[in-house]
Amino acid sequence: MPFTLTVVLLAVLASYLRGGRLRRIADARLRLPWLLFAGLALQIGVDVAAGRGVLADASPPGLALLIASQVLVVAWLVINRHLPGVGLVAMGLALNATVIAANGAMPVDPDAMRALGLGALEVPPGKHTLLTDATRLPWLADIFPLPPLRSIISVGDVVLAAGLIPLTHALMTWRPEHERRGGSRHGVSDAQVP
Repeated sequence: MPFTLTVVLLAVLASYLRGGRLRRIADARLRLPWLLFAGLALQIGVDVAAGRGVLADASPPGLALLIASQVLVVAWLVINRHLPGVGLVAMGLALNATVIAANGAMPVDPDAMRALGLGALEVPPGKHTLLTDATRLPWLADIFPLPPLRSIISVGDVVLAAGLIPLTHALMTWRPEHERRGGSRHGVSDAQVP
C-alpha cells in the first residue's frame, strides 16, 4: 500500500506541475464509481479485520472477500476502459489476483523481508503469507524490497503503478465536453456571452 500511495502522490504532483488540478476529477466522466469504492472498502476491511484478529491470516472468508474486492475494482476498470492507463491497472490487479487465488494469500519473500530488516513473524496479516518452495507462481509474489518505503512489491504492483500515472494525469486534466469544443455549458461560446 505505501508503494501505491507514493506512486499516486507522485503522479498527482507531476500532473499538478503540468497544469492538472484535483478539482478536475469531479468533472471526469467516471461510470459506476461505487464499484471502485466498494472494492477498495472491502480490501481495507479485510486488512483491518485481520489486524484485529477477526479474520485468520489467509482464511477462506478473507480470500473470498479479497477476490470479491478485486472483481469489483476490475469491473469498474472494464466499464471505464476509455480512460488512459486503465488497461495497465487492470493487468496489474489481475496479476496480483492470480497469485493470491493460487496461494490463498499474497506470498511474501522472506529474503525480501530480511533485506528490509523484518522478521518472518512480521508478515502483514490478512492477505499475506510467507513464500515457500510450495508457493505457486512465485515470480508474481511480493519479491522486490523497497527499503525507502519499507515495502515489498510484486510485478503486478509495478504494472498497476505504470497505469496509475497516466490515469491520474488524465483525471486531473479532464475537461468537460463543452470546454473541449470551446463553448460554454449551454453550447454558447464564452466569447459570445456579454
